[in-house]
Amino acid sequence: MNFPSKSIFIVIFPIMALIALADGMIHLFKGAFSIQHFGHFITAGSIVFFFAKIFIKPIPRTDTVLKSYTFLVFLGCISSFISGNLIGEIHLTCTILNFTLVLGWVTYLVWYSYFQHRNEEENHLLNIGNKLPLLTFENAQGAVVTSDRFAGTPSIFMFYRGNWCPFCMAQIQEMVDNHKELSDRNINTIFISSQPHNFSKKLTEKHSLDFQFLVDVEHKVSKQLHIFDENGLPFGFQIFGFSSDTTLPTVIITDAEEKIIYTNQTDHYRTRPTPSELLKVIDVNS
Repeated sequence: MNFPSKSIFIVIFPIMALIALADGMIHLFKGAFSIQHFGHFITAGSIVFFFAKIFIKPIPRTDTVLKSYTFLVFLGCISSFISGNLIGEIHLTCTILNFTLVLGWVTYLVWYSYFQHRNEEENHLLNIGNKLPLLTFENAQGAVVTSDRFAGTPSIFMFYRGNWCPFCMAQIQEMVDNHKELSDRNINTIFISSQPHNFSKKLTEKHSLDFQFLVDVEHKVSKQLHIFDENGLPFGFQIFGFSSDTTLPTVIITDAEEKIIYTNQTDHYRTRPTPSELLKVIDVNS
């Protein structure tokens, strides 16, 4: 078993940013606020704002380096450090927190955000032209559903990490918003997660359309397709009933004969294909 370093990091890092932001606010209310503290406030505030925003108003994708946020994070740190040197008064706690947050932000961008162990070229099972192997799921009520049930018309199989993932929820909502375009093309749209049935049931009730929300019981399908993600859940989310292991975000499109005509095996959790891209694949292959 791999040590859950990423699942621990993604919980600790935002908490550290929140503590740093609180430290800056304390100095503000005490009247001891300086340019150095203001830079510190910008760095911590930018990080806290980013993580808060993606949960409050989820978005389906971002650019890989988060340009605006990265600019503010570095701007705050640099301005804080320079101002401290200019006035000859370096606040040690402020400086340590600033550099720690910048290091954490870089770590988030270049390490956490990527699925380093994923290599689309090595997953020959999902090569375009292959027939999709028989997959067995359960629906929200626990009834068995197999993938051959969707043969006869094109199908989009969208594997998502779970209800806890804001990018996954935004991606699903984006597909819901394009329901008419999908329905007009007679496309089966199937969302699959390895989360417990009750969470998929909530999505079924929320989106009362002809979409399928299925459960990959005990991660059998994700292991079968080599898209299993060990310890992919942020540490502590287990208390809500989720499994520590998840599924790598994956999109598979099959034609009426269950032949794979498209896959998206993203190696970056904040980049996902758009509905227009998926619809274009269907149109080109129809």
